[in-house]
Amino acid sequence: MMTKAQFLVVDDEPEVCNFFAYLLKSRGGRVETAHTGREAYARLNRFKFNVALVDLKLPDSDGLQILKKIKEKQPECEVIIITGYSTVKSAVEAIQLGAFDYVEKPFADIEEMEDLIKKALKARQEVDRLSSQEEYGFVVGRNPKMISLVTAARKIAKKNITVLIQGETGTGKEVLARYIHAVSHRSDRPFLGFNCGAFTETLLESELFGHEKGAFTGATSKKKGIFELAHKGTLFLDEIDSASPAIQIKLLRILETGELLRVGGEEISKVDVRVITATNADLACKVENRTFREDLFYRLDVASLVIPPLRRRAEDIPLFVHYFLSKETGESEPTKQFTDQAMELLVKYPWPGNIRELANTVAQSVLLAKGPRITVSDLPPKMQPPREKEPEQSVVELPKEPERWPDHPHQQELLQLSRRWEEQLLEIDLRKGFNFTGFKDDFKHWNRHLLLTIVKQALKTTFGNQVKAAELLGITPRALRYYLKEQ
Repeated sequence: MMTKAQFLVVDDEPEVCNFFAYLLKSRGGRVETAHTGREAYARLNRFKFNVALVDLKLPDSDGLQILKKIKEKQPECEVIIITGYSTVKSAVEAIQLGAFDYVEKPFADIEEMEDLIKKALKARQEVDRLSSQEEYGFVVGRNPKMISLVTAARKIAKKNITVLIQGETGTGKEVLARYIHAVSHRSDRPFLGFNCGAFTETLLESELFGHEKGAFTGATSKKKGIFELAHKGTLFLDEIDSASPAIQIKLLRILETGELLRVGGEEISKVDVRVITATNADLACKVENRTFREDLFYRLDVASLVIPPLRRRAEDIPLFVHYFLSKETGESEPTKQFTDQAMELLVKYPWPGNIRELANTVAQSVLLAKGPRITVSDLPPKMQPPREKEPEQSVVELPKEPERWPDHPHQQELLQLSRRWEEQLLEIDLRKGFNFTGFKDDFKHWNRHLLLTIVKQALKTTFGNQVKAAELLGITPRALRYYLKEQ
Protein backbone atom coordinates (compact mmCIF):
# COMPACT_ATOMS: atom_id res chain seq x y z
CA MET A 1 0.00 0.00 0.00
CA MET A 2 2.85 2.43 0.88
CA THR A 3 5.18 1.26 -1.90
CA LYS A 4 6.59 4.26 -3.84
CA ALA A 5 4.50 6.71 -1.80
CA GLN A 6 6.41 9.88 -0.88
CA PHE A 7 6.22 11.04 2.76
CA LEU A 8 7.29 14.21 4.55
CA VAL A 9 7.93 14.02 8.33
CA VAL A 10 8.26 17.36 10.14
CA ASP A 11 9.22 17.17 13.84
CA ASP A 12 11.85 18.88 15.97
CA GLU A 13 12.53 15.62 17.86
CA PRO A 14 15.06 13.48 15.91
CA GLU A 15 13.67 10.32 17.57
CA VAL A 16 10.22 10.94 16.06
CA CYS A 17 11.66 11.55 12.58
CA ASN A 18 13.80 8.41 12.85
CA PHE A 19 10.79 6.36 14.01
CA PHE A 20 8.65 7.35 11.06
CA ALA A 21 11.52 7.10 8.59
CA TYR A 22 12.17 3.48 9.68
CA LEU A 23 8.45 2.60 9.74
CA LEU A 24 7.62 4.05 6.33
CA LYS A 25 10.79 2.95 4.52
CA SER A 26 10.32 -0.62 5.79
CA ARG A 27 6.88 -0.55 4.10
CA GLY A 28 8.31 0.59 0.79
CA GLY A 29 7.78 4.33 1.16
CA ARG A 30 10.17 7.17 0.40
CA VAL A 31 10.75 9.60 3.26
CA GLU A 32 12.03 13.17 3.62
CA THR A 33 12.45 14.61 7.12
CA ALA A 34 12.61 18.17 8.46
CA HIS A 35 13.21 19.53 11.98
CA THR A 36 12.06 23.12 11.39
CA GLY A 37 9.49 24.99 9.37
CA ARG A 38 12.22 26.40 7.13
CA GLU A 39 13.49 22.92 6.31
CA ALA A 40 9.91 21.76 5.62
CA TYR A 41 9.34 24.59 3.13
CA ALA A 42 12.61 23.71 1.37
CA ARG A 43 11.47 20.07 1.00
CA LEU A 44 8.09 21.22 -0.39
CA ASN A 45 9.89 23.19 -3.11
CA ARG A 46 11.96 20.14 -4.14
CA PHE A 47 9.64 17.15 -3.77
CA LYS A 48 6.00 16.20 -4.30
CA PHE A 49 4.44 14.32 -1.37
CA ASN A 50 1.46 12.01 -0.88
CA VAL A 51 1.27 12.30 2.91
CA ALA A 52 2.90 14.68 5.41
CA LEU A 53 3.17 14.07 9.16
CA VAL A 54 3.61 17.45 10.83
CA ASP A 55 4.31 18.32 14.48
CA LEU A 56 2.04 21.04 15.90
CA LYS A 57 4.88 22.84 17.73
CA LEU A 58 8.21 23.69 16.09
CA PRO A 59 11.04 26.05 17.06
CA ASP A 60 10.41 28.52 14.22
CA SER A 61 6.83 27.77 13.19
CA ASP A 62 3.73 25.79 14.06
CA GLY A 63 2.02 22.88 12.38
CA LEU A 64 -1.04 24.86 11.32
CA GLN A 65 1.09 27.32 9.31
CA ILE A 66 2.93 24.44 7.63
CA LEU A 67 -0.43 22.76 6.97
CA LYS A 68 -1.66 25.91 5.20
CA LYS A 69 1.51 26.06 3.10
CA ILE A 70 1.24 22.39 2.10
CA LYS A 71 -2.41 22.83 1.08
CA GLU A 72 -1.44 25.92 -0.89
CA LYS A 73 1.51 24.36 -2.74
CA GLN A 74 0.42 20.69 -2.88
CA PRO A 75 -3.36 20.51 -2.23
CA GLU A 76 -3.51 16.76 -2.95
CA CYS A 77 -1.04 15.96 -0.16
CA GLU A 78 -2.85 14.71 2.96
CA VAL A 79 -1.57 16.05 6.29
CA ILE A 80 -1.62 14.26 9.65
CA ILE A 81 -0.96 16.58 12.60
CA ILE A 82 1.25 15.16 15.37
CA THR A 83 1.01 16.76 18.79
CA GLY A 84 1.85 16.35 22.42
CA TYR A 85 -0.23 19.42 23.24
CA SER A 86 -3.56 18.26 21.85
CA THR A 87 -6.70 20.23 22.48
CA VAL A 88 -10.02 19.67 20.80
CA LYS A 89 -10.00 23.22 19.41
CA SER A 90 -6.56 22.97 17.81
CA ALA A 91 -7.37 19.53 16.38
CA VAL A 92 -10.66 20.72 14.89
CA GLU A 93 -8.99 23.84 13.52
CA ALA A 94 -6.43 21.61 11.80
CA ILE A 95 -9.18 19.51 10.23
CA GLN A 96 -11.04 22.62 9.07
CA LEU A 97 -7.83 23.83 7.43
CA GLY A 98 -7.64 20.57 5.50
CA ALA A 99 -5.75 18.15 7.75
CA PHE A 100 -6.67 14.49 7.31
CA ASP A 101 -6.52 13.75 11.05
CA TYR A 102 -4.37 14.23 14.15
CA VAL A 103 -2.52 11.88 16.51
CA GLU A 104 -1.09 12.40 19.97
CA LYS A 105 2.37 11.57 21.27
CA PRO A 106 3.47 9.06 22.42
CA PHE A 107 2.34 6.63 19.73
CA ALA A 108 0.93 3.74 21.71
CA ASP A 109 -0.30 1.57 18.81
CA ILE A 110 1.91 1.22 15.73
CA GLU A 111 -0.72 -0.78 13.83
CA GLU A 112 -3.27 1.97 14.43
CA MET A 113 -0.75 4.51 13.11
CA GLU A 114 -0.12 2.41 10.00
CA ASP A 115 -3.85 2.11 9.40
CA LEU A 116 -4.26 5.89 9.66
CA ILE A 117 -1.47 6.47 7.13
CA LYS A 118 -3.03 3.96 4.71
CA LYS A 119 -6.36 5.74 5.00
CA ALA A 120 -4.63 9.06 4.27
CA LEU A 121 -3.15 7.56 1.09
CA LYS A 122 -6.68 6.56 0.00
CA ALA A 123 -8.19 9.93 0.92
CA ARG A 124 -7.85 11.47 -2.54
CA GLN A 125 -9.93 8.64 -4.03
CA GLU A 126 -12.57 9.35 -1.36
CA VAL A 127 -12.66 13.07 -2.28
CA ASP A 128 -13.11 12.21 -5.95
CA ARG A 129 -15.93 9.82 -5.06
CA LEU A 130 -17.69 12.42 -2.91
CA SER A 131 -17.55 14.99 -5.70
CA SER A 132 -19.14 12.69 -8.26
CA GLN A 133 -22.16 11.31 -6.47
CA GLU A 134 -24.88 11.86 -3.93
CA GLU A 135 -24.43 10.21 -0.54
CA TYR A 136 -26.98 9.91 2.26
CA GLY A 137 -29.29 12.26 0.36
CA PHE A 138 -26.60 14.96 0.29
CA VAL A 139 -25.56 16.28 -3.12
CA VAL A 140 -21.96 17.39 -2.77
CA GLY A 141 -21.21 18.62 -6.27
CA ARG A 142 -17.87 19.70 -7.68
CA ASN A 143 -17.35 23.06 -6.02
CA PRO A 144 -13.92 22.89 -4.29
CA LYS A 145 -15.12 24.70 -1.14
CA MET A 146 -18.09 22.34 -0.84
CA ILE A 147 -15.90 19.27 -1.27
CA SER A 148 -13.56 20.56 1.45
CA LEU A 149 -16.56 21.29 3.68
CA VAL A 150 -18.00 17.79 3.36
CA THR A 151 -14.58 16.17 3.77
CA ALA A 152 -14.12 18.13 7.02
CA ALA A 153 -17.68 17.26 8.13
CA ARG A 154 -17.00 13.57 7.61
CA LYS A 155 -13.89 13.73 9.81
CA ILE A 156 -15.57 15.86 12.48
CA ALA A 157 -18.49 13.41 12.59
CA LYS A 158 -16.20 10.76 14.10
CA LYS A 159 -15.04 13.05 16.93
CA ASN A 160 -18.29 13.30 18.92
CA ILE A 161 -18.05 17.08 19.40
CA THR A 162 -20.61 19.84 19.04
CA VAL A 163 -20.93 21.38 15.59
CA LEU A 164 -22.19 24.82 14.56
CA ILE A 165 -23.48 25.00 10.98
CA GLN A 166 -23.84 28.48 9.52
CA GLY A 167 -25.31 29.54 6.21
CA GLU A 168 -28.09 31.45 4.53
CA THR A 169 -31.68 30.23 4.62
CA GLY A 170 -32.24 27.32 2.26
CA THR A 171 -28.59 26.25 1.89
CA GLY A 172 -29.23 22.80 3.40
CA LYS A 173 -28.04 23.11 6.99
CA GLU A 174 -30.30 20.31 8.24
CA VAL A 175 -29.30 18.09 5.32
CA LEU A 176 -25.65 18.54 6.32
CA ALA A 177 -26.53 17.80 9.95
CA ARG A 178 -28.24 14.54 8.89
CA TYR A 179 -25.15 13.65 6.86
CA ILE A 180 -22.90 14.16 9.90
CA HIS A 181 -25.19 11.91 11.93
CA ALA A 182 -25.28 9.27 9.18
CA VAL A 183 -21.48 8.92 9.04
CA SER A 184 -20.97 9.10 12.83
CA HIS A 185 -20.88 6.24 15.33
CA ARG A 186 -24.40 7.30 16.42
CA SER A 187 -25.92 6.52 13.02
CA ASP A 188 -28.00 3.64 14.40
CA ARG A 189 -29.53 5.91 17.04
CA PRO A 190 -32.20 8.65 16.65
CA PHE A 191 -31.68 11.90 14.75
CA LEU A 192 -34.13 14.57 15.88
CA GLY A 193 -34.45 17.98 14.26
CA PHE A 194 -35.96 20.92 16.10
CA ASN A 195 -36.52 24.58 15.18
CA CYS A 196 -35.99 26.87 18.17
CA GLY A 197 -37.63 29.79 16.37
CA ALA A 198 -41.00 28.06 16.05
CA PHE A 199 -41.98 28.27 19.74
CA THR A 200 -42.51 30.81 22.49
CA GLU A 201 -40.03 30.71 25.38
CA THR A 202 -42.38 28.71 27.65
CA LEU A 203 -43.23 26.13 24.99
CA LEU A 204 -39.61 25.91 23.85
CA GLU A 205 -38.46 25.07 27.39
CA SER A 206 -41.10 22.34 27.67
CA GLU A 207 -40.32 20.90 24.23
CA LEU A 208 -36.57 20.81 24.84
CA PHE A 209 -36.42 19.64 28.46
CA GLY A 210 -39.86 18.07 29.09
CA HIS A 211 -42.24 18.79 31.97
CA GLU A 212 -43.90 17.15 34.93
CA LYS A 213 -47.63 16.78 35.35
CA GLY A 214 -49.16 20.01 36.65
CA ALA A 215 -46.03 22.07 35.90
CA PHE A 216 -48.22 24.66 34.14
CA THR A 217 -51.74 25.07 32.83
CA GLY A 218 -52.42 22.33 30.30
CA ALA A 219 -49.66 20.00 31.55
CA THR A 220 -52.02 17.09 32.24
CA SER A 221 -49.31 14.42 32.15
CA LYS A 222 -45.55 13.99 32.37
CA LYS A 223 -43.73 14.54 29.09
CA LYS A 224 -40.19 13.78 27.98
CA GLY A 225 -38.35 16.58 26.21
CA ILE A 226 -36.54 16.26 22.90
CA PHE A 227 -33.17 15.94 24.67
CA GLU A 228 -34.35 12.78 26.43
CA LEU A 229 -35.88 11.44 23.21
CA ALA A 230 -32.55 11.94 21.42
CA HIS A 231 -30.58 10.03 24.10
CA LYS A 232 -27.52 8.30 22.56
CA GLY A 233 -28.36 9.94 19.23
CA THR A 234 -28.03 13.36 17.57
CA LEU A 235 -30.11 16.48 18.24
CA PHE A 236 -30.19 19.21 15.59
CA LEU A 237 -31.24 22.64 16.89
CA ASP A 238 -32.00 25.08 14.07
CA GLU A 239 -32.26 28.86 14.57
CA ILE A 240 -30.34 28.54 17.83
CA ASP A 241 -30.04 32.33 17.94
CA SER A 242 -33.79 32.45 18.76
CA ALA A 243 -33.26 30.85 22.19
CA SER A 244 -33.91 33.23 25.09
CA PRO A 245 -31.23 33.94 27.75
CA ALA A 246 -32.99 31.58 30.18
CA ILE A 247 -33.02 28.75 27.62
CA GLN A 248 -29.38 29.46 26.77
CA ILE A 249 -28.39 28.89 30.41
CA LYS A 250 -30.12 25.50 30.44
CA LEU A 251 -28.52 24.52 27.13
CA LEU A 252 -25.11 25.43 28.52
CA ARG A 253 -25.77 23.25 31.57
CA ILE A 254 -26.62 20.22 29.41
CA LEU A 255 -23.58 20.68 27.18
CA GLU A 256 -21.26 20.94 30.18
CA THR A 257 -22.71 18.21 32.41
CA GLY A 258 -25.23 16.19 30.39
CA GLU A 259 -27.82 16.98 33.10
CA LEU A 260 -31.32 18.36 32.63
CA LEU A 261 -34.27 19.20 34.86
CA ARG A 262 -37.80 18.96 33.49
CA VAL A 263 -40.07 21.97 33.91
CA GLY A 264 -41.69 21.63 37.33
CA GLY A 265 -39.45 18.67 38.17
CA GLU A 266 -37.13 17.98 41.07
CA GLU A 267 -35.19 14.99 39.73
CA ILE A 268 -32.13 15.51 37.52
CA SER A 269 -31.87 13.30 34.43
CA LYS A 270 -28.66 12.41 32.57
CA VAL A 271 -28.57 12.42 28.77
CA ASP A 272 -25.93 11.53 26.19
CA VAL A 273 -26.69 13.57 23.09
CA ARG A 274 -24.53 14.84 20.25
CA VAL A 275 -25.70 18.43 19.61
CA ILE A 276 -25.53 20.08 16.19
CA THR A 277 -26.81 23.65 15.98
CA ALA A 278 -27.49 25.91 13.00
CA THR A 279 -28.19 29.56 12.33
CA ASN A 280 -28.42 32.01 9.46
CA ALA A 281 -27.51 34.83 11.87
CA ASP A 282 -24.09 36.11 12.83
CA LEU A 283 -23.66 34.60 16.31
CA ALA A 284 -20.33 36.33 16.88
CA CYS A 285 -22.01 39.71 16.40
CA LYS A 286 -24.84 38.67 18.70
CA VAL A 287 -22.23 37.86 21.33
CA GLU A 288 -20.73 41.32 20.80
CA ASN A 289 -24.21 42.85 21.21
CA ARG A 290 -24.79 40.74 24.35
CA THR A 291 -27.89 39.04 22.90
CA PHE A 292 -26.23 35.62 22.93
CA ARG A 293 -24.16 34.14 25.75
CA GLU A 294 -20.44 34.09 25.03
CA ASP A 295 -19.83 30.91 27.06
CA LEU A 296 -22.58 29.07 25.16
CA PHE A 297 -21.23 30.33 21.83
CA TYR A 298 -17.82 28.81 22.52
CA ARG A 299 -19.47 25.54 23.60
CA LEU A 300 -21.37 25.37 20.31
CA ASP A 301 -18.52 26.64 18.12
CA VAL A 302 -16.09 23.78 18.81
CA ALA A 303 -16.38 22.88 15.12
CA SER A 304 -17.83 25.46 12.75
CA LEU A 305 -18.98 24.63 9.21
CA VAL A 306 -20.13 27.39 6.85
CA ILE A 307 -22.21 26.31 3.83
CA PRO A 308 -21.64 28.58 0.81
CA PRO A 309 -24.77 30.02 -0.85
CA LEU A 310 -25.89 28.48 -4.12
CA ARG A 311 -24.83 31.55 -6.13
CA ARG A 312 -21.23 30.81 -5.04
CA ARG A 313 -21.39 27.27 -6.42
CA ALA A 314 -23.23 27.85 -9.69
CA GLU A 315 -21.27 25.02 -11.35
CA ASP A 316 -23.28 22.57 -9.22
CA ILE A 317 -26.72 23.84 -10.30
CA PRO A 318 -27.09 21.32 -13.20
CA LEU A 319 -26.35 18.49 -10.71
CA PHE A 320 -29.02 19.76 -8.33
CA VAL A 321 -31.49 20.17 -11.20
CA HIS A 322 -30.95 16.54 -12.26
CA TYR A 323 -31.38 15.40 -8.65
CA PHE A 324 -34.63 17.31 -8.17
CA LEU A 325 -35.94 16.20 -11.58
CA SER A 326 -35.34 12.59 -10.53
CA LYS A 327 -37.28 13.16 -7.31
CA GLU A 328 -40.18 14.84 -9.10
CA THR A 329 -40.49 12.28 -11.91
CA GLY A 330 -39.48 9.17 -9.96
CA GLU A 331 -36.94 8.32 -12.67
CA SER A 332 -33.20 7.90 -12.21
CA GLU A 333 -32.74 9.34 -15.71
CA PRO A 334 -35.65 11.81 -16.05
CA THR A 335 -37.37 12.01 -19.42
CA LYS A 336 -38.19 15.67 -18.77
CA GLN A 337 -35.19 17.93 -19.26
CA PHE A 338 -34.55 21.66 -19.25
CA THR A 339 -33.54 23.17 -22.57
CA ASP A 340 -30.07 24.72 -22.84
CA GLN A 341 -31.58 28.23 -22.74
CA ALA A 342 -33.63 27.44 -19.63
CA MET A 343 -30.62 25.82 -17.90
CA GLU A 344 -28.52 28.87 -18.69
CA LEU A 345 -31.05 31.08 -16.89
CA LEU A 346 -31.07 28.69 -13.91
CA VAL A 347 -27.28 28.90 -13.65
CA LYS A 348 -27.22 32.71 -13.92
CA TYR A 349 -30.05 33.35 -11.44
CA PRO A 350 -28.74 34.50 -7.97
CA TRP A 351 -31.04 32.18 -5.94
CA PRO A 352 -31.72 34.27 -2.80
CA GLY A 353 -33.65 31.27 -1.42
CA ASN A 354 -30.75 28.95 -2.30
CA ILE A 355 -31.28 25.21 -2.78
CA ARG A 356 -34.80 25.27 -1.31
CA GLU A 357 -35.83 27.85 -3.92
CA LEU A 358 -34.20 25.78 -6.69
CA ALA A 359 -36.12 22.66 -5.60
CA ASN A 360 -39.41 24.58 -5.68
CA THR A 361 -38.57 26.05 -9.09
CA VAL A 362 -37.86 22.61 -10.58
CA ALA A 363 -41.12 21.23 -9.14
CA GLN A 364 -43.12 24.17 -10.50
CA SER A 365 -41.47 23.94 -13.94
CA VAL A 366 -42.21 20.19 -14.20
CA LEU A 367 -45.90 20.91 -13.56
CA LEU A 368 -46.06 23.75 -16.11
CA ALA A 369 -44.18 21.96 -18.90
CA LYS A 370 -46.50 20.49 -21.53
CA GLY A 371 -43.95 18.09 -22.97
CA PRO A 372 -40.59 16.47 -22.21
CA ARG A 373 -38.74 19.75 -22.79
CA ILE A 374 -38.89 22.39 -20.05
CA THR A 375 -38.44 25.73 -21.80
CA VAL A 376 -37.79 29.30 -20.72
CA SER A 377 -41.55 30.02 -20.75
CA ASP A 378 -42.04 27.29 -18.10
CA LEU A 379 -39.79 29.12 -15.63
CA PRO A 380 -41.17 31.57 -13.04
CA PRO A 381 -41.59 35.12 -14.44
CA LYS A 382 -38.85 36.51 -12.16
CA MET A 383 -36.31 34.32 -13.96
CA GLN A 384 -37.34 35.08 -17.51
CA PRO A 385 -35.39 37.73 -19.45
CA PRO A 386 -37.09 41.16 -19.53
CA ARG A 387 -39.04 42.05 -22.65
CA GLU A 388 -37.56 44.81 -24.74
CA LYS A 389 -39.45 48.10 -24.44
CA GLU A 390 -39.22 51.36 -26.30
CA PRO A 391 -36.73 53.58 -24.52
CA GLU A 392 -38.35 56.39 -22.60
CA GLN A 393 -36.81 59.81 -22.35
CA SER A 394 -36.21 60.72 -18.76
CA VAL A 395 -33.99 62.96 -16.75
CA VAL A 396 -31.45 61.14 -14.64
CA GLU A 397 -30.61 62.91 -11.43
CA LEU A 398 -27.54 62.10 -9.38
CA PRO A 399 -28.37 60.83 -5.89
CA LYS A 400 -27.92 63.60 -3.38
CA GLU A 401 -24.86 63.37 -1.22
CA PRO A 402 -25.42 63.10 2.52
CA GLU A 403 -25.76 66.56 4.06
CA ARG A 404 -23.07 65.67 6.54
CA TRP A 405 -20.74 62.71 6.56
CA PRO A 406 -19.70 61.29 9.96
CA ASP A 407 -16.54 62.84 11.35
CA HIS A 408 -13.70 60.58 10.27
CA PRO A 409 -9.98 61.11 9.59
CA HIS A 410 -10.50 59.74 6.05
CA GLN A 411 -13.75 61.60 5.40
CA GLN A 412 -12.67 63.26 2.14
CA GLU A 413 -11.22 60.05 0.69
CA LEU A 414 -14.48 58.19 1.43
CA LEU A 415 -16.53 60.98 -0.16
CA GLN A 416 -14.43 60.89 -3.33
CA LEU A 417 -14.69 57.09 -3.45
CA SER A 418 -18.48 57.33 -3.08
CA ARG A 419 -18.69 59.77 -5.99
CA ARG A 420 -16.66 57.47 -8.24
CA TRP A 421 -18.96 54.54 -7.40
CA GLU A 422 -22.04 56.62 -8.18
CA GLU A 423 -20.61 57.67 -11.55
CA GLN A 424 -19.86 54.04 -12.44
CA LEU A 425 -23.35 52.87 -11.46
CA LEU A 426 -25.04 55.58 -13.54
CA GLU A 427 -23.21 54.31 -16.63
CA ILE A 428 -25.05 50.95 -16.46
CA ASP A 429 -27.53 50.45 -19.32
CA LEU A 430 -30.64 49.30 -17.42
CA ARG A 431 -32.50 48.66 -20.67
CA LYS A 432 -30.59 45.38 -20.88
CA GLY A 433 -31.86 44.37 -17.45
CA PHE A 434 -30.12 44.45 -14.09
CA ASN A 435 -29.97 41.72 -11.44
CA PHE A 436 -30.67 43.96 -8.44
CA THR A 437 -30.99 41.07 -5.95
CA GLY A 438 -27.68 39.56 -7.04
CA PHE A 439 -26.03 42.99 -6.88
CA LYS A 440 -27.33 43.50 -3.34
CA ASP A 441 -26.01 40.11 -2.22
CA ASP A 442 -22.66 40.65 -3.92
CA PHE A 443 -22.40 44.08 -2.33
CA LYS A 444 -22.53 42.41 1.11
CA HIS A 445 -19.63 40.19 0.01
CA TRP A 446 -17.64 43.23 -1.24
CA ASN A 447 -18.35 45.01 2.03
CA ARG A 448 -16.92 42.09 4.04
CA HIS A 449 -13.90 42.01 1.72
CA LEU A 450 -13.23 45.74 2.18
CA LEU A 451 -13.54 45.49 5.97
CA LEU A 452 -11.17 42.51 5.98
CA THR A 453 -8.68 44.50 3.86
CA ILE A 454 -8.67 47.28 6.48
CA VAL A 455 -8.24 44.74 9.31
CA LYS A 456 -5.29 43.12 7.51
CA GLN A 457 -3.70 46.53 6.94
CA ALA A 458 -4.02 47.28 10.65
CA LEU A 459 -2.36 43.94 11.49
CA LYS A 460 0.43 44.70 9.02
CA THR A 461 0.93 48.09 10.67
CA THR A 462 1.18 46.50 14.14
CA PHE A 463 3.33 43.56 12.93
CA GLY A 464 0.54 41.07 13.65
CA ASN A 465 -0.35 42.31 17.16
CA GLN A 466 -4.13 41.80 17.30
CA VAL A 467 -4.66 43.86 20.48
CA LYS A 468 -2.85 46.91 19.07
CA ALA A 469 -4.57 46.48 15.67
CA ALA A 470 -7.96 46.45 17.38
CA GLU A 471 -7.05 49.65 19.25
CA LEU A 472 -6.14 51.35 15.95
CA LEU A 473 -9.52 50.38 14.48
CA GLY A 474 -11.52 51.26 17.60
CA ILE A 475 -12.93 47.74 17.98
CA THR A 476 -12.46 44.89 20.44
CA PRO A 477 -9.88 42.11 19.79
CA ARG A 478 -12.81 39.65 19.64
CA ALA A 479 -14.46 41.66 16.86
CA LEU A 480 -11.15 41.73 14.98
CA ARG A 481 -10.85 37.94 15.25
CA TYR A 482 -14.40 37.63 13.92
CA TYR A 483 -13.58 39.62 10.78
CA LEU A 484 -10.49 37.46 10.23
CA LYS A 485 -12.58 34.30 10.62
CA GLU A 486 -14.98 35.59 7.92
CA GLN A 487 -12.15 35.36 5.37
